[in-house]
Amino acid sequence: MKALSIQPFYATMIAMGCKWIELRSWKTDYRGWILICASTARNKFERTSLMNGHAIAIAELADIRKYNDETDRADAFLYDDETFEGYSWIFNRVIPIVPFPVKGKLHLFEVERELDDLEAIDIDYDTKQYDVDVATWWKENGFIENLDIFGEE
Repeated sequence: MKALSIQPFYATMIAMGCKWIELRSWKTDYRGWILICASTARNKFERTSLMNGHAIAIAELADIRKYNDETDRADAFLYDDETFEGYSWIFNRVIPIVPFPVKGKLHLFEVERELDDLEAIDIDYDTKQYDVDVATWWKENGFIENLDIFGEE
């Protein structure tokens, strides 16, 4: 299966349904399901509060277009003082999965798993606190130590 390694904060935001656009300096002709992999954590906050070093979701890559500051900034999680030139990777659907370890690589890479081998995490997908439910599932199942991302310990 095609996979994409993303920094822990942004990968976590994608898996929690908060981020729908990933920014890249390159594009691909591939469209379809991609395994979202959180890269290795760089500091204590990332190691304890964010997913890292694991495949954590699948996302349907629906489109890739030239980045547009007016339409893409918020869904790409760019801060007001940040600039970007490149491509917006648009995810149509995102499903958090039971995490498994993955060593990230540059660009799209292959992971020896099939879509049918992946298991969606067991949460209520219709809740208004979907992001909290995903993070709580990770904590309750030992993937993160705390919920600092929400300002809680």
